[in-house]
Amino acid sequence: MNPLRVSVTFATTTPPQDLEPAIAVFHRFIQRGLVEGLILDVADYRHVPRGPGVLLVGHDVDYGLDEQSFTVVRKRRADDEMVTQVRDALRMGLGAMQAITDDGDLEVAFDPARFTVTVSDRRLGEPGEVTSVLREELAPLLTELYGADAKISPVESDDPRRSPSLSVEAERAAAEGVLDALGGAQAPGQSPWDISVEELARLREQDADFVLLDVREESEYETVNLGGRLMPLASLSERLDELDRQDRIVVHCRAGNRGATAVAQLREAGFDDAWNVNGALVAWSECIDPTLPRY
Repeated sequence: MNPLRVSVTFATTTPPQDLEPAIAVFHRFIQRGLVEGLILDVADYRHVPRGPGVLLVGHDVDYGLDEQSFTVVRKRRADDEMVTQVRDALRMGLGAMQAITDDGDLEVAFDPARFTVTVSDRRLGEPGEVTSVLREELAPLLTELYGADAKISPVESDDPRRSPSLSVEAERAAAEGVLDALGGAQAPGQSPWDISVEELARLREQDADFVLLDVREESEYETVNLGGRLMPLASLSERLDELDRQDRIVVHCRAGNRGATAVAQLREAGFDDAWNVNGALVAWSECIDPTLPRY
């Protein structure tokens, strides 16, 4: 089976009372590459009764948060089999929910062991027949991930328009290692060598041995800085000899993109312990020090 779309919808244990913060959170996810997929935009459907809430709209995947659930829709790529689509949707959804939790601005909690799997493709046949195939093909994967005690049941409905769905319920403990079993979160980040602002804060608190490199312009540095060594990106390639290739170098800019470019240059030049601060000063002011001036 190769449906046009596979959806995995996770239940919330603490539903969000207000979806307004989701808009800013999802925009940050796009800017910092914190979820999988080629994400294009944020769409607000809060005004639609029983609508999809707030969506992250992507080329190959959509993410949606409403008052009761979090849904990831994996769109078909080439000739992917349904099992591959479901594996991807589970990994993407679990990774995105972790990113939401880590962000902290949304007061919501999820149940990773209770979800439904839905296929959307009218060409597959009658819903009852498709549901039987769905269960047969997915049962081995779901029991492998969530254990033999996982309850896998067809979602019954009298509405012939409803897409075929399976309900999955497992022990909460059984879900703890599922994301790792699926290969872990594979969000692209801003560079392959990102660290979070929380990691930078820990390095500073531990008085670790590293060089904090600020690759913004001098005027930006004068506006606000973290006390790092100023070396604007435009002049970085000409000043590499001022740095020691044996040092751990942590690079930041304003929002993370120039830092990612700088780290790529450093790595190419043999600085193997160079890292980019994902979200940079913007993330620092949001997550670590809200008194930091913004510009």
